[in-house]
Amino acid sequence: MSANLLKQSEEIPVRQSVSERYVLKDLRDVMSKEMPLQDRLDQITNLVAQHLNVDVCSCYILRPGDMLELFATKGLDPKSVHETFLRVGEGLIGEIALQKKPLSFEKAWEHASFVYKPETKEKAFKSLMGVPIIHRETLLGVLAVQKTVEYQFPTEMVELLETIAMVMAEMLASSTIKTLEKKFVTAHKHSRIEGVRLIEGLSVGKAVIHKRMDSVGIILARDKRREIKKLETALKSVEGEINTMLTNPNLTDEQSAIFETYLMFTQDKGWISKITKAIEGGLTAEAAVQKVEDEITARMKMMTDPYIKERIHDFKDLANRLICHLNGCSTHKKAGQIPKNSIIVAKSMGPAELLDYDVSRVKGLVLEEGSQTMHVIIVARSLNIPVISGIENACQIVNPSDMLIVDATRGELYINPSDDILDDFETRLKQHKRLQAKYNQQKTLPAETKDGVQISLNINAGLSADLLNTKDLLFDGVGLYRTELPFMASEQFPDVQRQTLIYRRALIEAKGRPVVFRTLDIGSDKVLPYFENKGEQNPAMGWRSIRITLDRRAILRAQLRAFIRATAGRELRLMFPMIADLQEFLDAKKTLDIELEREKEKGGVLPTKILVGTMLEVPSLLFQLPELLKYVDFISIGTNDLAQFLFATDRGNPIIWNRYDCLSPVFLKTLKYIHDRCSEVGVPCSVCGEMASRSLEVMALVGLGFTRLSMNPAALGSVKAVVRSMDQKQVHSFIMEQLSTPIRSIRPLLRSYALDHDIFI
Repeated sequence: MSANLLKQSEEIPVRQSVSERYVLKDLRDVMSKEMPLQDRLDQITNLVAQHLNVDVCSCYILRPGDMLELFATKGLDPKSVHETFLRVGEGLIGEIALQKKPLSFEKAWEHASFVYKPETKEKAFKSLMGVPIIHRETLLGVLAVQKTVEYQFPTEMVELLETIAMVMAEMLASSTIKTLEKKFVTAHKHSRIEGVRLIEGLSVGKAVIHKRMDSVGIILARDKRREIKKLETALKSVEGEINTMLTNPNLTDEQSAIFETYLMFTQDKGWISKITKAIEGGLTAEAAVQKVEDEITARMKMMTDPYIKERIHDFKDLANRLICHLNGCSTHKKAGQIPKNSIIVAKSMGPAELLDYDVSRVKGLVLEEGSQTMHVIIVARSLNIPVISGIENACQIVNPSDMLIVDATRGELYINPSDDILDDFETRLKQHKRLQAKYNQQKTLPAETKDGVQISLNINAGLSADLLNTKDLLFDGVGLYRTELPFMASEQFPDVQRQTLIYRRALIEAKGRPVVFRTLDIGSDKVLPYFENKGEQNPAMGWRSIRITLDRRAILRAQLRAFIRATAGRELRLMFPMIADLQEFLDAKKTLDIELEREKEKGGVLPTKILVGTMLEVPSLLFQLPELLKYVDFISIGTNDLAQFLFATDRGNPIIWNRYDCLSPVFLKTLKYIHDRCSEVGVPCSVCGEMASRSLEVMALVGLGFTRLSMNPAALGSVKAVVRSMDQKQVHSFIMEQLSTPIRSIRPLLRSYALDHDIFI
């Protein structure tokens, strides 16, 4: 500690109470001694806890990637030091770092942002106060204190903690903290890493590292003709392997379409010609395939279209498959026997690579790269395999046979979890099983509140596989069938015949229950590789959804024609997305009328009944609602986009996506307004956004009066449990009392109410 820094700390203006004098004196003593940074931080947290009479004092340091690492603590479990991480914006500590200002929480556990870290053993501590550690406007960390009782931290204590944080900021800025990188960051003994949840679920098992590229041993060829012959033989072997996959009776239409695309690639003359040319240039067949793959991959990575970039994974899969056969082995044998409970860890993956494994033994998938539109995700979803992605350097961090926990409900990966975390996870698994048992007990019971209000529970779907996987679930219908996913899994626009088959298949799998088809919702984050991408600066509010299909009317007409033919002799329910004004809806409905008349003139069979509605997700439609209700048969609220646009918050931005709560009075008032206007004129109104899948939010929706919900199929059991354990009228009265309050969110109040009234949340 330099003399200048000591002088600065002495000059800090504070009110010198007895405790302040002692803590600052001890702080100066610590700073004046030569010692390692870790020892200094340990001593500071100890003296703060002692002098401020708090049960916990902890220091979190900002690490690369906006991660806050617990570096020192007095009061939390010492084993959690360097094992506990929070992103900036995550939990109460992350919120302090995000806002860069002191925050105090008298009832920390009830706060909407609270995140429990089981490894810290902090269950006993009810209140928390923290201050950011900032040096020249740069965030370095957070200093926090906690108490076992609900406690309102006095202003003097906050100011004292800020003073200590100022001294610590100078110390951290001038210290050699970077020398700790190797010691703590690369250990990975008990790591927790945040990722992106792609397919929800919980699993635990041993890591299996997926190695994609077979080695290319010999680069230069001695006999070009022999190499070309090897290529021809290997291509036929790969074709045979893919054809075998296509004969699998359990493949869905979407999976079949994916592997048919693979088959077409093996017969692509352009691709084969490039490989042959490389062989003629003197390379072995294996090296030629590698060379062409590198060239094509480099070009694809330069493209801005995210969908095309994701097809790189499929192409790499195919190239590796071919090299494998050139080396004289099958990819299925290469995958080898895996443990009974395996978690596959891969940089990226193609769908065929996943099926090379014994999928009955695969309990989870961890990817460095991936998103919802990857073909492997479509296959994994149909197999009920939990998937998380965005785990940077996963293949280097994870060792073969490491014990892994995949928490794809929260988007977290635990590597070699400690006994405490494993016990906590086992508890969650047991709780999950108990919940499933409770849900099964209620399976045949109606979704009815204690005071007799019937709630219609529907599911959201987007692939026939989604409906195939609901055989044991009881639901009233499909409240939202997303039609864009087959478009995204294809290499070109599906023609009318292909679309007709897809929609007819959905109706068959629904087994007589109503299906609400949403017209094509592309644009924004859903980009088609064969459709123009305008490269907009703000695509979420740009040329997307109904705006595209009204401008490119042939796309809309083809889809409407397919709907009509698929529902011939049945009921047709469809809705238009992203409607921003009444004229757009009327224009789209007029297009439907044209297609109905066209089908009638051609002698086709028309639907027996037609119901046409709209998604309500653009706030401008709120001011046209009375006029709109004269023309629609139903309304479905897309709470995700409605909240995004209402709060001007990009829900894809992790820094701000959770800044505004859908359980805020302003958003609940908006939902109530929609519900009440619809009820006045007898127009059915449902909710199909994420709110309809979450227990506390469902309690609020039913309390507001909504009786039609559409959700992720996995949420059916928990939603029914909420409905059957609540009294609608009582919850309605409670919520109405809160809507006039100035609070930011009623979430803590609603949770407390639910616990007090034994509502199953």
